[in-house]
Amino acid sequence: MSNLHIAQKVANVVVYLFFLSATVYSLVGPAPDENGGILDGQTYITPSYWIEYVWTLIHVLLGGFVIYQWFEPAHEAAIHGVGWHFVLSVLLNAAWLTLLRQGHYIIGFIFSLLTAASVSFVFYRLSKEYPTNSWWDKLFVHAPFSLWHGWIVFSVVINFFQAFTSVKKDGPSLLIRILVILAILLLTVTAVGYVEYKKKRGDVTGALVIGLGLLAIFTNQHDAWIHWTALAGAIITLIYPARPYVFRLVGRSDSENAPLLG
Repeated sequence: MSNLHIAQKVANVVVYLFFLSATVYSLVGPAPDENGGILDGQTYITPSYWIEYVWTLIHVLLGGFVIYQWFEPAHEAAIHGVGWHFVLSVLLNAAWLTLLRQGHYIIGFIFSLLTAASVSFVFYRLSKEYPTNSWWDKLFVHAPFSLWHGWIVFSVVINFFQAFTSVKKDGPSLLIRILVILAILLLTVTAVGYVEYKKKRGDVTGALVIGLGLLAIFTNQHDAWIHWTALAGAIITLIYPARPYVFRLVGRSDSENAPLLG
């Protein structure tokens, strides 16, 4: 292992600890008072606060990654697959969260896009060039970035509405209602795309994150059109990964179960 590789792995550990400390407040701090009126940053697609605990699982698995990277089976994927994009993704993600907490939603939206681009690079590079060879690879190399990718895709959509819309006392306008429903449909299709992509190289965990996010929108939004559309999207997204197993039970062949996307 070269000195540069050691430096890269040490940097991964340092930024992970920074990442953990930068987000711990959102996990252990008090939840927003959802009954106390209209809060800053609330929109008609804002999910329930409990979805933030997805960060717990992401941090646990990323913690596993920064430990597992020191072992030989993870070396190539960590150094050449993830590379310095882990450091870049963490710094961008931390800046994005800081901007959101300070109410800079438009600039925060820009940083969410940058974070999504960096995490997406790692996600697709791992899935294309560094297939898993063991459950350890799946759990501590691929799974954390798949979860992170699904979470940032979901968050970009939420952040867009934070940046450009707001909650009104008389409820959503027709335009806002249509935009929210379209966003929910987009997230649902994206989650289905994760599942279809898995048949070649990808992972289903990103779809499950989006499905839970849609469920959190359902539990937090009370406009009937948004409320029930989010539930429908959540049901489709959470059930769709079981589709291949259902087809096996009813006796359909693999050729009939061809990918719908890509």
